[in-house]
Amino acid sequence: MVAAAIRIGTTVNDLKKSRSKEMRSLRRSIPVAIAIAFAAILVTMASPALAQTTDQGVEIYEANCARCHQSDGLGIPGTFPPLTNNPDAGDHGYVVVVVTDGLEGKEIMGVAYDSEMPSFSNRLSADEIDQVSTYVVELSGGGGGTASPTTTVPAGPSSGSAGENLFTGATRLTNGGTACIACHTAGEYNGLGGPTMAFNLDGVVEDYGTAGFVAAITDPLVDPMIAVFNDHPITEQEANNLAAYLETTNADDSGSISVDLLIMVGLIGFVVLMLITSGFIRGPQDPYKDKLRNSR
Repeated sequence: MVAAAIRIGTTVNDLKKSRSKEMRSLRRSIPVAIAIAFAAILVTMASPALAQTTDQGVEIYEANCARCHQSDGLGIPGTFPPLTNNPDAGDHGYVVVVVTDGLEGKEIMGVAYDSEMPSFSNRLSADEIDQVSTYVVELSGGGGGTASPTTTVPAGPSSGSAGENLFTGATRLTNGGTACIACHTAGEYNGLGGPTMAFNLDGVVEDYGTAGFVAAITDPLVDPMIAVFNDHPITEQEANNLAAYLETTNADDSGSISVDLLIMVGLIGFVVLMLITSGFIRGPQDPYKDKLRNSR
């Protein structure tokens, strides 16, 4: 009996120890399970927010960046650098700084780019800059860099003569924008060498390429251009025609010739004015001289 009691007691103790181990194991596993469940909840909650942020970044990119870097991130060769496979574009902090402060003159993946990227600090909020930078980082790792660069140049044929008429205002822009000659000079249209509101466009297509020029005027980044054409956009066909005309111009010394012409016109006008003035002065003197002679 004693031996049996001892065996029963031992069995009971073993069961208690086993249950105790199971309880301790259960107590240890509960926090882990709770942590896993909590993480799953966070991921579930974060996924829509992340998707929303990405969608907003895409919208901001398409509205502000795609005009130069293109929707696929491949840019315009020699004019606007690519973002796809660009190691700099994969650094979120760097992208934020560039979007905020702008950038001019940089070698990217062995190619030098002289075109200026303006600052977007006065157009986008800090949150919007963060969102678009997040999308740029995502874009930099996609695409494989094998696609052909996109272009904003329309497929329709361009016309230099039509572009010249648009430049001078002989043909009105479709959406009612101001003719280029109101602010710019180009080719033979040099304003007699007088001051203009904007720079001379001779050679601009050669410098930026047709695609770059078209992208810059159909969806401008410069504030004066935005003010003029935001509500009166230039169509791609008109931009293509303007590019065709400006391809015929170059940065020669026509400016100095026009200045000489202005000086000559000024001198001729001065001489004519002096002659007219002297005639008016001399005219009244003659009758006065006659009166003096007669009075003697």
